[in-house]
Amino acid sequence: MDDLALGRRMHCAGIVLHGELAPEVWVDLLHEIASAIGMSQVGNIAIWTYPVDGKGGTGQTLVLPITESFLALDTWSDHRGAYLLVCSCRSYATADIDEVAKRFDLRVEVKDDQRFYRELNLNRA
Repeated sequence: MDDLALGRRMHCAGIVLHGELAPEVWVDLLHEIASAIGMSQVGNIAIWTYPVDGKGGTGQTLVLPITESFLALDTWSDHRGAYLLVCSCRSYATADIDEVAKRFDLRVEVKDDQRFYRELNLNRA
């Protein structure tokens, strides 16, 4: 079996971003991150805006499907920031994500309790 086959491993990163962007600019950010880490968009971005029926905080949840898995962004305009999750069957450099975020004038959190990178392995027995 090929250890590099898609689906065998999942590379997951969670990154806290500080700063404010207009809702349409968060979309641009996700597209640029996908491109910067060499991923391919395969569908339209899904967006949910909150609050809904008086529930939830203030912001949006955005999910961008890619051939390698997905990028998800949970924005919190009332807290001036967002949580970014990047999940991919292929490895990627989080430094590339950081560079895109900085170009959008976002401060990338580097503390261990506000950032992670993990590799999950589906086929370990």
